Amino acid sequence: MSSRRPLVLMGLLLVLMFGYITRPHWDAWLSGSSRTKAEPPLPGRNTVSGLQVQQAPDGKWIGTFDYFYTGDPGGGMLKIGPRSQVRSPANNLPSPSGFTSSHQFAQRGNHHVRLEIQRPHGAAEMTTDEVVLELSAGGKLLASQQVAHTIQWPDVQSWFRERELASKSPQQILDDAVDLIDTGDSRSLDEAKRLLERLITRDTRFDAGYVELARVAMKTNWGLEGLRQAEDLLSSALQIHPDNVNAKILLGYVYAHQGRHKPAEALFAEAAQTDTRNLWLWANWGEVLVMQGKLERAVEKYREAVTRPRTHDTYDRARLDAYERLLALLQKHQDLDGMEALHKQRTQEFGPGSCHSASYARFLLQQRGDTTAAIALARQAVQGSCNFAFAHEVLGLAYYVIWADANGAARDEALHQARVFLPAGPRLLYQLAASERTVVAIRQIKATGESLDLRDNRRLTALAYAIQDQDLETARRLLRLGARPDAAIGPDDMPVALLPVISGDIAAVRLMQQFRVDYTKLRHHGTTAVEYAKRIGDRRLLEAIAPRSGTL
Repeated sequence: MSSRRPLVLMGLLLVLMFGYITRPHWDAWLSGSSRTKAEPPLPGRNTVSGLQVQQAPDGKWIGTFDYFYTGDPGGGMLKIGPRSQVRSPANNLPSPSGFTSSHQFAQRGNHHVRLEIQRPHGAAEMTTDEVVLELSAGGKLLASQQVAHTIQWPDVQSWFRERELASKSPQQILDDAVDLIDTGDSRSLDEAKRLLERLITRDTRFDAGYVELARVAMKTNWGLEGLRQAEDLLSSALQIHPDNVNAKILLGYVYAHQGRHKPAEALFAEAAQTDTRNLWLWANWGEVLVMQGKLERAVEKYREAVTRPRTHDTYDRARLDAYERLLALLQKHQDLDGMEALHKQRTQEFGPGSCHSASYARFLLQQRGDTTAAIALARQAVQGSCNFAFAHEVLGLAYYVIWADANGAARDEALHQARVFLPAGPRLLYQLAASERTVVAIRQIKATGESLDLRDNRRLTALAYAIQDQDLETARRLLRLGARPDAAIGPDDMPVALLPVISGDIAAVRLMQQFRVDYTKLRHHGTTAVEYAKRIGDRRLLEAIAPRSGTL
């Protein structure tokens, strides 16, 4: 009990202090003993008049009126609120309901006032048909006025959301929409669209809103239709503000994906003459150059994106996009030193606890064979802010590699750790086969008697996943190690080798043929692979499967 006494005393002290500070307000209201009460009343009578109701541009309902207050009785209070007419089940006669009011203290004399009309209590949508204004004091009604005005009130969640938006500037609302678009899921995109439509309804010349709506159009309807919608919105933005750099950069991206490469580059070159912080300029420019096979110039643009200062806002997404695309280009040229420098730079920029540490760890494990450094980086990611499974996967892969080379107790310990982070199954085999540095562990797994054709809950094998992902190098390693191309997969036990036929992947078909798959003899449920190819209608695929089978 003694330990609670100081807290109780402190609480009482706070109550007394609050009461002392607010005394002028509640004392005047309760007893009329303020200076207003002490002064003699003004001649005349207490009145309210001229009540008008209108909706402000920010969506709030406002009551505007005049009042005269003599000062007697003291502690006058103004109240305004909506009221609906409800019908009694007994006599079906209309009667007034109570109302939720806004209020403020009345001042002596004549005054012109604007007060917000608050939404009535209740969660659902509702309609009120009257607004009531009252001047009262000490529980006595001094004057009142009612006007008929129908207000359709939204549900309470929508109302609170609208009030929150009403308190924000257009730029703040735009920033909220940008964050939602960057999130990228359907619910976030719907909410972003609603915010942007509200902005443009308020101000049809808010050009930045059209730019972000173009992003929503592409994310929710990717393809020719979504690109066309985005193009129209961006055209509107540029008609309003011809120098809108973000609109030009995004329109260049749209042009690029419409196959209009020269107009896209022209817009990028124009935007580059400004001091824009928008790193998508360089990332998108690199992408359109890749589309044209201009890889060296693309590398230059991507490097521009990753060497400019971080923006610490939405444009950092462009920086990360440029990192990924630049790493892929360097991988094609087997520039491991360049890749490592990029991995190191990105990890330093975004922190050792980020998922970029896991990517760097995978590179060190699979490309450099540095198991110790890979484990250290992957652990930083797992213990940091990276919640994605691949950080755990890298740790598991590294411990399997250690297990494959270890002996005795160290070997057992490594296997225990490996199983924690990456359980046995097709996913493990697929990841280990992705690099010559890690494939050594598959050989050890095989030595224990484990099959390379293990199936998961989807009834897919490691080889099936490699073919699905068009990862032919990994598929080749699995086939060399003994994975069976005729292994049954999926709910209807289809042979793995039939996957590339169904998907029309000619390169994978040729890979299977190198491992003695004869598609002229491959059948599934009585249908030959040749018949599947004829159904697809791809002449090149049919020629790859059975060059002498005739015509379609």
